[in-house]
Amino acid sequence: MPEEFSVLIVEDDADARSNMQDILSLDGYQIATAAHCMPAIALVESQHFDAVIVDWRLPDGNGGDLIPIFKRKLPDSPVIVVTGLREFDTAVTALRIGAYDFLTKPINPDAMRGLLGRLVERKKHLQEIALAEERMMANERLAAVGQMVAGLAHESRNAFQRSHACLAELSLDLQAMPDSLMLVQKVQKALDDVNCLLEEVRQYSAPINLERRECNLAELVQESWQQIEEAKTNPNQVPISFDVDNAIPNSIYVDPRKLVQVFRNLLENAIFANEGSRPIDVTLKLARPKRRLSGAIISVAVSDNGQGVPENKREEIFTPFFTTKTKGTGLGLAICRRIVDAHHGEISVEDSDSGGANFLVHLPVVER
Repeated sequence: MPEEFSVLIVEDDADARSNMQDILSLDGYQIATAAHCMPAIALVESQHFDAVIVDWRLPDGNGGDLIPIFKRKLPDSPVIVVTGLREFDTAVTALRIGAYDFLTKPINPDAMRGLLGRLVERKKHLQEIALAEERMMANERLAAVGQMVAGLAHESRNAFQRSHACLAELSLDLQAMPDSLMLVQKVQKALDDVNCLLEEVRQYSAPINLERRECNLAELVQESWQQIEEAKTNPNQVPISFDVDNAIPNSIYVDPRKLVQVFRNLLENAIFANEGSRPIDVTLKLARPKRRLSGAIISVAVSDNGQGVPENKREEIFTPFFTTKTKGTGLGLAICRRIVDAHHGEISVEDSDSGGANFLVHLPVVER
């Protein structure tokens, strides 16, 4: 069954057009149709199609007129030309001006299904290539940022140490002046904040090298919560509710330290956002395959009852330095995404049942 694959059928014969539409619709394709050139052009100007099937002979033109327009409006979408059984020259002409392939009348349903199936696979491969190229470019940019920040941190370390030493000495002379001593302490904290920011940027831009081992995912989430409790970063004593599906595997092959970092960040965000005494809901279950994930997938959901995340901000919150908190660098969720991406998973946010935010981490089940 194709996933979100749209096809435009341009055919003036009503029966042929209806037959193709019925066959492909039953197979799960999203179909639009046109009987003439002008309606077809109007459709490609207003909508995107993953493929176009066009009859070579139409009442107000032919495929030779339409293929250049389709290729200009939909440069990545293959055009399939329908020709007569003996019109070999027409098929060759169509291929020369940019058609991807051709079908002959009367159309064989299995041949059409096979051709569209190959185009679905082609789309998936192109998406994977584009994603790989995007990641490669992002990694190159991060490497450059990391190199710059590493140099900056190195050059700044001595200045930080000298500043702290001078402030410590000054503090000794100001023991009898509490107001002045408080100002010195504020300066020391500001220096610590700048140093922390440099370290977080360095961590974000550093390459992620996974150290995988067999782990129980539910135990990693519980370990993350235990770390929060031990570090006393849950000032309002917000409770937590665990719901673990017995169907999930007992162990998967992941980097436990990095995933604990992801879950701890999501749980701390949920504590910050939560309102009242309602517990944070954590659910682990098997999930359906996602857009670019296949095979068995475990879904980890962390849900709060806060203000939620507006739809127009749901992608932006995973970008570096975006934050709604009065404190923090805005790198937490960006680092989470990099870690989840390194596991070939996905992280996203949606509305929770209580109107707050529901963060979803989808991880493919990888075994040793």
